[in-house]
Amino acid sequence: MLSLSSLPDMVGHPSSLPSCRGGWGVAWGQEFTQTSLEGKLYQTLQEALTEIDLPETQDLPHGVNHSDLCICVLGSPLPYLSLLMEAGRRSPGDALLCLSPSWLSRSSSALMVHRAVTFDLGGRTFLSSFNPPRKVTYFLSCDPWVKEEVTRGSDCPMGGSGSLEQFWGDVLSTRVRMNKAKIHCPATLAFLIPAGQTGVEEGKTGGVEVVHLEMGMEDYMNSIKNKVDSFLESEALRRSDRVVLRCSGGRFVGETAAARPTYLSLSNGEDIRSRVAKLLPQLLAGEAVLLESYCPPIRPGGRVEDRRWDLYSDCRPQVPDLSFRLCAIVTRSPQDVPLLYKMACKVGASDIPLSHSCSLSQSLASTLFECGFSDPTLAASLRRLATDTALSCLRVVMEAESAMSAEQRGGPEAQTDLMGVDLIFTLDGSFIKPVVLGLHLSHCLHSSFQDQAMDLDGAGSGFEASQGTLLLSPLIRSQYYLMQGKTILVVGAGAYSKKFIWEAAKQNKLKILLVDCDPNHFASKMVDHFLPLPDIPDHRRDDQHCVRICDWLASSGLHPDGCVCFWDDCVVLTSLVCDRLGLRGPPTEAIRISKEKSRTHQHLLGLLKSTGIHPVTANQPSGQADGLVELKNGERGGMVNMEGNSLRAMADFDRGDLFESRMDKPDNTGSSYIPFSPFSSPSSSFKPSTFKPSTPLLSPSPSSYAVPCIHVESALDLEKATQGGLAVPGGANLRAVRFPAVLKLEYGSGAVGVRKVDSLAESLMHFERIVGDLREETDYPGIGLGWGNAMILMEYLGGTEHDVDVLLFNGRLEGAFVSDNGPTRAPAFTETAAQMPSGLAPDKRAQLIQAAHHACLGCGLRNGVFNVELKMTELGPRLIEINARMGGFYLRDWILQLYGVDILMAAFMVACGVRPCLPSATGLPARGHIAGVMCVVSQHLQALRSTARPERLRSLHQEGALCLNELAADDELISGEYEEPFCNVGVRDTHSGANARQRLLALCQGLGLHCPPRYDLSHFLSQFS
Repeated sequence: MLSLSSLPDMVGHPSSLPSCRGGWGVAWGQEFTQTSLEGKLYQTLQEALTEIDLPETQDLPHGVNHSDLCICVLGSPLPYLSLLMEAGRRSPGDALLCLSPSWLSRSSSALMVHRAVTFDLGGRTFLSSFNPPRKVTYFLSCDPWVKEEVTRGSDCPMGGSGSLEQFWGDVLSTRVRMNKAKIHCPATLAFLIPAGQTGVEEGKTGGVEVVHLEMGMEDYMNSIKNKVDSFLESEALRRSDRVVLRCSGGRFVGETAAARPTYLSLSNGEDIRSRVAKLLPQLLAGEAVLLESYCPPIRPGGRVEDRRWDLYSDCRPQVPDLSFRLCAIVTRSPQDVPLLYKMACKVGASDIPLSHSCSLSQSLASTLFECGFSDPTLAASLRRLATDTALSCLRVVMEAESAMSAEQRGGPEAQTDLMGVDLIFTLDGSFIKPVVLGLHLSHCLHSSFQDQAMDLDGAGSGFEASQGTLLLSPLIRSQYYLMQGKTILVVGAGAYSKKFIWEAAKQNKLKILLVDCDPNHFASKMVDHFLPLPDIPDHRRDDQHCVRICDWLASSGLHPDGCVCFWDDCVVLTSLVCDRLGLRGPPTEAIRISKEKSRTHQHLLGLLKSTGIHPVTANQPSGQADGLVELKNGERGGMVNMEGNSLRAMADFDRGDLFESRMDKPDNTGSSYIPFSPFSSPSSSFKPSTFKPSTPLLSPSPSSYAVPCIHVESALDLEKATQGGLAVPGGANLRAVRFPAVLKLEYGSGAVGVRKVDSLAESLMHFERIVGDLREETDYPGIGLGWGNAMILMEYLGGTEHDVDVLLFNGRLEGAFVSDNGPTRAPAFTETAAQMPSGLAPDKRAQLIQAAHHACLGCGLRNGVFNVELKMTELGPRLIEINARMGGFYLRDWILQLYGVDILMAAFMVACGVRPCLPSATGLPARGHIAGVMCVVSQHLQALRSTARPERLRSLHQEGALCLNELAADDELISGEYEEPFCNVGVRDTHSGANARQRLLALCQGLGLHCPPRYDLSHFLSQFS
């Protein structure tokens, strides 16, 4: 093996690294021979690729770019081949296999890679050289290099280490810890030569008895013989006909011949004693001889098999009784939650001990059926039992590692992210119990590697409480590592409900520069730099505000890596700052289109530019993008000549067709995302001023999701909109909006002032009321009145309401999360209840995600985290509005709990140019179900001052009895005519949404939050499926 001293300490240009230009085929032949260890590992990779019908490794063409993500495996290709292939599919070229420690080096605290085999789409692999070298963002190692300390002094995230492999590979140490956690293991008698760092004390822990010995143990032989005899006659071995003899610790960790167990007949005690005595003198400090009970697997009943051949043949082969063992592969989520990734079974004859290398893997369902366990209830119980046991093992591992020092773990960022748990089912009297045989770190994936077509028990096998993915932790930890130390400018601090932003930023080592209008805002003390800008609400001066912010940054010597906004009022200003600083973000035109609700719909309706026709007919049913408006080329629909303090009066929107002549021109900005491939070279440049709305080629136009609506600034506008339509440039009229309709603030948020209206008279009454009550920002701060109090009249949509939070990077959908909203409070539209994940059928969820994604692209939103509100009607998804910022209220917390994805960090990442890649954009499994209800002061004031006091809700949240999202401060218990929710109370259930809703209703009844008929939670929750 190579020593640590053989590694270069600093990044340089080692002469031993051949140029990629000359071709790796020549370099490989010159530098390595087939008998070298690197050559053997390379040949192993080629044979493995051939076995699974993939092409051999090719030379990487010169000049191929790559992203900053770098998941690196050092060692044999077999243990982590499935991880490398999956990572290559999700992030081509960013999964690297190093076949020698000499291919790596260190620069300060960073681990760098000079040479690797990269994994690409379709399972293709390329032999690659990197000059300059790539920075590793996630590291794994396995044999034959698992003990090489290449990461010493590095702060790189690690999914394991040689130290952890050695620690958990020690059977004795592992069993002692498992027994302390009440996890069943084979009864064990251990003779240990103690070492200073072992931590295994003498005595009995559960079914494990440890006897300490010293070097030169001849004087202890009688005592050892007595211990062995007592163990062989113990109650633990009453059901066994044999014992297992093995060594543990030190040299006996791993898949070595010396570590393999020996099975001995229990009836031959003399042979057992002599074999133990023969092994003891060979031990070194920290090593042990283990004598353990052989746990017979459960003996099933008659096999489920059709043996009609018995009737027609005299040849009747002997059919053995079957037994099986399981390997449950568990992963650690980024939030340190143990999750099941896959469960594989090994089947064999019951009279022969099973080995992973001697049989193929198959699913637990198939195995139980073949072994005679045809009762589905029993099969489900056994699967749950195995899953719970495996998850408990990983909890023991996480707890133990949290108490270790960085040196003991093998690095400051080393932890076990992936682990295999070997277990069997055995009988204990009349009860079936799982028995853990051992833990495997780097070998768990190798032993259960199967072709993708084979359906092993995994995340989708019906056990929703334990659904893990192989790549989530490597990807998230890599991304967080890349984000450490980034400086981010945030424009607009928002209200109390945004407090979590500043806490999370500090926790993730981000430097925050905050700009807000309130010089005394509580967030000013939670960030690194703060600029008070009192006149921010005056959006007529956003251009001036942008200049002042940029001047402040320049004069203070601050250089943000990204700029982002979480507050509706400031999204346009933020886009102006991004454009001026050259930072990644949506174009200002796109933000303005999404900010003005009616403009969003009219813009989408105009995307059928090839026909020059707005699809808005007067005769088709509501909920469909219908109607006809003839437009001349070069003109767009919409009302641009309105007077008043509104967005239309503040900005010049009459710029001709914002997308005319751009749709047919190539994008030379380099901002379009091109997945890494050896045959493409995407540019890393980004020009945020580029505005390019797009329409899909293989899906419906975004215009199909738009809804007929009209921008309203006067009573006359309402009358024209409902009686004869309004004139638009080009001489055409928009047809009348039909009732029932919804009248709401054009730039509003939080559903303040929203009302369903059934006639022109109701519309005029509500319009006059809003115009009188909500005129300027000081009348109701934070709901968008700084943009004016213009309104929008939109046709009312039937169906169910949903939120879709999308993560977009260069237009590519990186993640999408769908939630269901309950019925709103009539006649207003304030939110009452919600659940996640959505209860819709998978195809309906996919339609919502597609609609949200394409609506954003249609408006020119290509980079960011956006919240899209839609309704699922009988005619499919229909858009309500696009919020050009991260979803508010409870959405961030729920997504984090259920999917392990922090959309707040994703927003920071996109702003800084870090792709928020996930294992799947739309298929991440949810870890349970959450249902929640809104508490409003007008209905819950008495409860919030007594049975549901904020401090009591916080206490219940800390205990895990509920999920609390505080949306207002405690001193804001004031009821008003226009109100927003005070808080959200939710319940999480691991099994079903129905359970979550039932538990939530019972909890709210006890807290006094269920107040029928005026606030009937049973009604609000009853419409979820």
